[in-house]
Amino acid sequence: MPLARKLIRLGKASLAVTLPSKWLKKHDLKEGQDIYIEDRDEYLEIWPKPREAEEIKQDAQVEIEPGEEKSAERIIISYYSAGYTSIRISYPKKTNKTLLKENIRRSLLRLVGLEAFEEEENYFLLQMIADTSTISIEKIISRMELLLKNNLRDLEEYARTGHMQYLKSVIERDEELDKFYFLLSRQVALSLKSSSYAEKVGIPQRPLLLPYFNYAKTLERLGDVLVSLARILQRGQTVTEEQVEVIKKAVTCGINAFQKGDKVSKKELGKLYSSFFTQGKELNLITYLIGNVLSLSLDLLEARVDFEALSSVQK
Repeated sequence: MPLARKLIRLGKASLAVTLPSKWLKKHDLKEGQDIYIEDRDEYLEIWPKPREAEEIKQDAQVEIEPGEEKSAERIIISYYSAGYTSIRISYPKKTNKTLLKENIRRSLLRLVGLEAFEEEENYFLLQMIADTSTISIEKIISRMELLLKNNLRDLEEYARTGHMQYLKSVIERDEELDKFYFLLSRQVALSLKSSSYAEKVGIPQRPLLLPYFNYAKTLERLGDVLVSLARILQRGQTVTEEQVEVIKKAVTCGINAFQKGDKVSKKELGKLYSSFFTQGKELNLITYLIGNVLSLSLDLLEARVDFEALSSVQK
C-alpha cells in the first residue's frame, strides 16, 4: 500500500521528501550515501544501488544428463535470450562429450557476444564478452529487414533463371537472420528488467518493446517460410515469377506499413490478401506457403497498430 509523505521546503526552490526508515535500514543506507532516482513521467523509481549491477549480471547453472546432449543448443539459446551473462554447463562422465561440444559450438555460432570461456573435465563455461547494449534495437531490426529483402531478391532471381545457387543463399542466410533475432530477444529481456538498459538500446518507452519484439518475431518467421519454400523448390516443385512477385509485394508492404505507417502499403496488403484467398487458388505446398507469407505480412501491420496505440498512451 502506498505511503503518504509530506513535501518539505529545502532552500528557496527545492522540495524534499523523507524515505521510510524501514527501507533505509533494510538497505543499510546512511546519511551522505548515494541513492538512484529515475524520472518515469508520472512517478519516480528509487533504487538503493545502480540497477544494472543488480539485474543484468545473471549466471545460469545447467546440468546435461546422458541422452540430453542434443538439447544443449536450445537450452543455451533460451538462457542467452533471457539475458544471462554466463552459462555453466555441467555433465557426468557418461555424457557423450563430443556430441555435447558440437551442439555447444553450433549454438555459439548463432549468438552474438557469447563465447566458450572455460572447458574442464565435467563442465563448460560460456561467457558474454561483448556489451550488446551498444547495438540499438532499431539497428538490429534494420539488419533483419535487409536480410529478408535479400532473400526475396534471390527468390526473384531463381524464378527468373532457375539457378539453384539462389535457393542455397536463401537457406544459408536464415542462420544470420536467426542470430539477429536472438540478439533482439536478449535486448528486449534486459530492457524489461532495466529502464536504463532500454534507453541504451534506443527504446526509452518500454511499452514499445512489445510491438518491436512482435515485429522482429514475425520477420524471423517469414524467413523460416522462405527457407521452407526454397527447400521444396530444391526438391523439384516449381514457382512462377508472378507468385514470387506476390510474396515480395506482401512482405515489402508489411515492412513499409510498420516502419512508416504507410497507408498506401496498408491498402495494397489488404488487397493482396483478399485477392489471394478469394480466387480459389489450387491448394499445394507453394500456395500454402504464399498464404503463410500473406498472413505473416498482416502480422507486421498489426505490430504497427500496437506501436501507434502504445505510442499515443505514452504521450
